[in-house]
Amino acid sequence: MDELVIFLSIGIPVIAVLVCAWLRFQPRPNFALIPTCCLAVLLVGSVFGHDFFHLSIGPIPLTTDRVLLGMAGAFFAWRFLISKEHLEPINRLDGAILIWLALITISTLSAKFTIMENMPISRLLFFNWMPAILYFVTRQCRMGIRELKLITVSMGLFGLYLALTAVAEMRSYDALIFPKYILTSEFQEFFGRGRGPFLNPIANGTFLTVCFCCVLAWWPRSNNRLRFGLVILAMVISMGVYATLTRSNWLSLVAACGLFVFLPSPQRVKGGMLILVTLAAIILAPMLSDKLFSFKRDRDVSQADMEQSAKLRPLFAIVAWKMFQDRPLAGVGFGQYAKAKYPYLKDPDTGKPLTLTRSFMQHNVFLAYLTESGLIGLSLLLLLLIQATRVCWTVWSQRSTDLMARQMGLIGLVLLSCYVINGMFHDVSIVPQMHMLFLFWLGLVNNIYSRPLAFVGQREEMDTVPYTSYSSTESLAA
Repeated sequence: MDELVIFLSIGIPVIAVLVCAWLRFQPRPNFALIPTCCLAVLLVGSVFGHDFFHLSIGPIPLTTDRVLLGMAGAFFAWRFLISKEHLEPINRLDGAILIWLALITISTLSAKFTIMENMPISRLLFFNWMPAILYFVTRQCRMGIRELKLITVSMGLFGLYLALTAVAEMRSYDALIFPKYILTSEFQEFFGRGRGPFLNPIANGTFLTVCFCCVLAWWPRSNNRLRFGLVILAMVISMGVYATLTRSNWLSLVAACGLFVFLPSPQRVKGGMLILVTLAAIILAPMLSDKLFSFKRDRDVSQADMEQSAKLRPLFAIVAWKMFQDRPLAGVGFGQYAKAKYPYLKDPDTGKPLTLTRSFMQHNVFLAYLTESGLIGLSLLLLLLIQATRVCWTVWSQRSTDLMARQMGLIGLVLLSCYVINGMFHDVSIVPQMHMLFLFWLGLVNNIYSRPLAFVGQREEMDTVPYTSYSSTESLAA
């Protein structure tokens, strides 16, 4: 009964606000509710997701973000039926995502997906299918520059919240941390780092890096006073990334600065930027090298334990190689690594203490795909990343579209770099909300890629432009 009261106290106001907004702005044809709902799914699911509240109704628990995702899908279906929405043809990125999703679905269902309290099927549904649905709705719905501005502003403010929460976690300012499940959750791994509402520093750092870029996206269209505020906000978000105490997040932020700051800069200043970065690396590397590879991070884990954890990574590679040798094409089954690894930990031929990895998941997303879905699964993941990179770069390079739309492609490249960098050290496919952010942004960028004329100049009156005039990139080229 208490859970029902909490759900109603949260769900009814959210639904009421969305319905009122719909009724209020329905006469205005340029108001796009569906992209706003998609953004709400991402942000609400990050803070008020399953760990905050869930209601057990049937086999799938009901959460606020799942309700919002259902509403977004229902709105899209209704608008499609009344010819207000239009299904774009499937392009290469869509095809790569569909094939990847089909493979991991078949791989999950062909194995024992009920093991470990239905963990494989839960992972398939909530870490892959839900993000794919969010991708589809975001990719197909009508939007314009107005919605892109709303997304960047919302992500910037969300980054401020994440950064302050991460710093409070690192400094043990418990009274400033919200929601309180960050402190009271039974999941204590990474405790003492900036885990944020995700309870995971990798997800927190990736979100913060994207938020950092969303803040900088407003730099070209701001005056000096506003730019001062943007610098302060970007610095606070950078402190949040540091508070995750995760080296791969730090590398991702450096890569983000390289992509989002260096690429758009005028040629006359790029040389000076390279010189400054090189000098800073030469000066700081000797001072920070020891601390970067050996420092205390988790509150209840010693520095010696952290050093031991770093030494385990070669052992994960050995286990993955042995599993791959036995099943090179299709792997052991998606979501099966946690159980299928045990026979390979007892091999005395390697002379390595492989049993030390017993209580850990794979620490590399590419090795995880290789062991669970074989060469086929890894190839499809790489194909997805390559197609995503191509689409993001094309959107960024399209000079005829509005700068805000182009910057979405650039942020997409930043997100891809975060996925790969973090993926080299962690299995990001099992990190909460990573695929929600990843596929939401790919849907956003692919929307711009498929309808470039809708984002030319400062166009915001979306529904006044017929679909036939901007339905594909080929029409723009013509």
